[in-house]
Amino acid sequence: MALFDDTPATLTPLPEGVRAKFCDTLAIDHERQVLYLADNWSGGVDVFDISSPRAKYEATIKLGGRVYGLSVASNVRKLYAGMSGSTLAVVDISAKSLAAQTVASQIITGGRNHVDLLDYEATRERVYAANRMDGLLVTVDAVTDEIVGRTDGLGSGLEQPRFNEADGMIYLTDNRDNVLYQIESESNRLVNRFPIGDPCFPNGLAIDAKANRALLACSNKQRPHTVIWDLERQVVESVIEECGCGDGALYEPSLDRYLFAANGSRMGPVVGIFGGDPVRLLRSVATAKGASWVGYDRKNGVVYTTAIDGGRPALLSFPMPSV
Repeated sequence: MALFDDTPATLTPLPEGVRAKFCDTLAIDHERQVLYLADNWSGGVDVFDISSPRAKYEATIKLGGRVYGLSVASNVRKLYAGMSGSTLAVVDISAKSLAAQTVASQIITGGRNHVDLLDYEATRERVYAANRMDGLLVTVDAVTDEIVGRTDGLGSGLEQPRFNEADGMIYLTDNRDNVLYQIESESNRLVNRFPIGDPCFPNGLAIDAKANRALLACSNKQRPHTVIWDLERQVVESVIEECGCGDGALYEPSLDRYLFAANGSRMGPVVGIFGGDPVRLLRSVATAKGASWVGYDRKNGVVYTTAIDGGRPALLSFPMPSV
């Protein structure tokens, strides 16, 4: 049986000078031990030093618009931010000083609405950017920052793109049409549109390429649950009822665990920790209001999630519990 975990959490508020109202996604540069936090309302990315187990706020990179998805491309020293105006911002993160990181360029992706969630494929140095309401997925060369591919004609509820090393395909969730798109990464051709067959309406997507399976972060508020998807047979492998209704999810290969920020779970906001074969819920760690995204610091073994504290944005963190 899955256990509810009372692991003590640490709240790291932002300084008074940061006038953000809400923080959405986050991304971690594991090589440099830096955490980036997207502010969906004030148009900035908050930078934290996570070289120790406790995060330290360093600076805010102002981008001049609403910020949505984030993705770190460590091997080319860049941070990508999905923004309003169908814009993908490119931040130079090569400077030693975290406060000196600057916007290098902006890529107009060709839609009318915002660029939402992102994924980065380090091997081919490709960024995949979902234009949520435009039915558009754009592929960007992270070396040249040029658009090298696009997939049109998708739905209007695009969420999380993920590259799957097992089959070389891009998978993309749609939380309106309740489908999973399969896109060929070389040609950007839409290969399949898989109906979920369960009232999941997925936001986040996390892929374990070795097992060739995925966790779908369901958004269903009436029935909070999580779907495990078989990427070989393209069917629901299992449904986990104890935890669900959230946004961000990731698979952490160093732990062989899935993490899901289920802020709408029945028991209140939690980060669900999933693993095993078959996959099951191992722990649910209580978080806080606004805990809609999740990241894992491999060096210090710390889980991070977004939070709202007294109407202000903050980071919530806790040590990864043993399972």
